[in-house]
Amino acid sequence: MSGSGTAGDEPDLVAEARFWREWNTAVFERDHSREEAERIAATLSPDPERLEALLSRARATHALRQSPAALGDDVLVQIHADAGRFFQSRLAQSWVPGYLTERGLDAVLLPTSPWKVGYAPDSWTDLTNHLRSLGYSDDTLLRSGLVCQADSGHVYDRFRNRLMIPLRRADDRVVIAFAGRRALEATDDDGPKYLNSPNTDLYVKGRTLPGLAEGRRALDHGARPVLVEGLTDAMAVSIAAPGTCVGVTACGTALTSEQAALLARTVNLRESGLRIALDADGAGSKAAVRAYAPLSQVTSEITTVTLSEKDPAKLLQHHGRQALKDALTSGTRPLADLVVNAKVEAWQRNGRLESVEAQFGAIRAVGKLIATMPPAEAAEQATRIATLFIRDYGWSPEDANRELIEVVERHVSAASEETRPIRGTVGDELPPQTTDAVRSATAPVKAIASSHQVMCQRYRTASANRAQPGHAQRGD
Repeated sequence: MSGSGTAGDEPDLVAEARFWREWNTAVFERDHSREEAERIAATLSPDPERLEALLSRARATHALRQSPAALGDDVLVQIHADAGRFFQSRLAQSWVPGYLTERGLDAVLLPTSPWKVGYAPDSWTDLTNHLRSLGYSDDTLLRSGLVCQADSGHVYDRFRNRLMIPLRRADDRVVIAFAGRRALEATDDDGPKYLNSPNTDLYVKGRTLPGLAEGRRALDHGARPVLVEGLTDAMAVSIAAPGTCVGVTACGTALTSEQAALLARTVNLRESGLRIALDADGAGSKAAVRAYAPLSQVTSEITTVTLSEKDPAKLLQHHGRQALKDALTSGTRPLADLVVNAKVEAWQRNGRLESVEAQFGAIRAVGKLIATMPPAEAAEQATRIATLFIRDYGWSPEDANRELIEVVERHVSAASEETRPIRGTVGDELPPQTTDAVRSATAPVKAIASSHQVMCQRYRTASANRAQPGHAQRGD
């Protein structure tokens, strides 16, 4: 926000609204005429009607800041606003603009950018001294998480020589923390690649979803949220597909149920759906699978994106905005595919289910998972897995259907005997129609081979000593 940089500055919200509109216009003008870009930007920018209410809120915050008794969240909100202005004032003469431009993220540098990035100087006390000069006590500095305290008692800046990205509350866009990206030439001796503010009275990492506040206007007008790994990925998504997709991130950690609930409260996921574009590597796939549990509690409209580069930011940097936009809007598959595949892969060796025991273990683990899914999704996954076992492992349709249905029915039966609400392994309420959906989905699957009946009988009558010990625990 604009301002002279003093602790008591009241934000110029009229200018803020204008800046938002200009930033959105500049982004959309790359793909549309000036007139069309202005029209789209007007729908995404703050409403003039809300300015008076926002100004009233700002004046109240200003009055609280001036009070010596302002020791709660209000003073923490104000100190983060002052720190943000400090970081922005150091941006122009730093390495950050060149870095962002090289990565295709130059739209973030526009004065109207909702991200309001800045730069933390390569100094131990520049921010500390600045905030002290504005009247903040060392106790407030420490409570904010913006500084650290040495064993000697001296206070020093937490962030040094870093691109600074504000982290905001989704409901009112107030800055409550920062994330700092170290310089390219920096090493692990200079700290982690990304350094976040610690949890404070104002900020809890697992309850915040960066990118949600910055893309709120676009989301309100129908844009689709895209869950990504990091902050620059979130920026890349929003820049490549403005008005269509908005990048949100858990900042490299596992998505929590609170973050999923926050997303569901902010966005109509039934209408927009949700896409996941996590890093295209093993860790990214595992993170996507882990995200299914909290996300399945709030929506079943979850698809994954296939990337030709490691992450959205690299795809933007190396191939441009259109390539990333195309990846985000085409070539998707249900997240449930990855989750079910992971259950099967847990029983595989050398990419196959090599033994009869492994095949039975895998299909039972999958059946238990399918039982927790909404009926339509359960039917789709049952069909897919039945086909896999018929095609690749010689199962008959009867065997594949029976195993899947028996597991679903056992899961329903076991859950129904309890007095608590029926819940599945991923935390979703078990729909009563799931068994019927599995039956109707698997029944018409055409047989590719029927020789598996002999194998089934052999397995069922085999002695317990023949079972492989390790398989009893895998895939659950």
